[in-house]
Amino acid sequence: MAMNRVEKGWFGGVVVLAVVLLLLLLGSCGDDCEEVASTPGATVTVTAAPSPVGSQLGKSVDSALERARQTGLTVVVHDASDRHETPGGDWTVCFEEATLSKVDFAAVPDGAPCPKEDGQRIPWPKMPNVKGITYAKAVEKLADAVDEVAIEGAYEDEPAYDTNNEVADYANWKVCFQSVKPGTALEHEPDVTLHAVENAEACPSSKGLYKDPTNDPEYVDPDYADPGDGWSEDDSSSDDSSSGDSGSNEEDYYPGEKGGCPPGGCYNPCPPGGCR
Repeated sequence: MAMNRVEKGWFGGVVVLAVVLLLLLLGSCGDDCEEVASTPGATVTVTAAPSPVGSQLGKSVDSALERARQTGLTVVVHDASDRHETPGGDWTVCFEEATLSKVDFAAVPDGAPCPKEDGQRIPWPKMPNVKGITYAKAVEKLADAVDEVAIEGAYEDEPAYDTNNEVADYANWKVCFQSVKPGTALEHEPDVTLHAVENAEACPSSKGLYKDPTNDPEYVDPDYADPGDGWSEDDSSSDDSSSGDSGSNEEDYYPGEKGGCPPGGCYNPCPPGGCR
């Protein structure tokens, strides 16, 4: 059905408006387009016309606020996770929703990964089990999840120290213990300490032991006998002499008016019931 002159004019106006909106969208993106494409897990939702702010995904909250306020739009920032914390200026924008009058940014703490959707839990990486592998391989395995990976000797008398395998003197040492348990959420890239032994050695049953027990300050030689704790002939002779002294005391003992036995007791050669 042919359109009349009024309908043609109306249709032409709609086409022109659509072209103008498309040009605004392309112009508002600018240099930010590449950053949006390179930000994993970040999404943008446009509920009306394209935002003149340009995408702020992957940028800090301070930077996004400064750009948004230049446009005169109302700006709102909230926690993108399920913790409902107050975002800081160094937080990272994960989601954004723009209308003609307002921009709403959803952000997470600096260094945290973006959740899959706004309001979900932050998918922190889990601590892997690195026991039994070399220190060098453990450092590689933890590189993207923790800050520093230090090494210490599993035995108290076998010292070792390095950070992130920088010295490489202990690269082949075998990990026996780890300061963070496997499966623990590694929030904000914590430091991890690994206790290890030389690759050919066996791990101790627990930390704090000595490879050579004699190096332990509390070590006691099993063959050592303390003179003050044991029995000796000198002790026996002293007992005999004391017994002799008590006998001499009995001869000089005077019971007094009440009678009684001398110190050390009375001597009675008969059993109970008398002697036969």
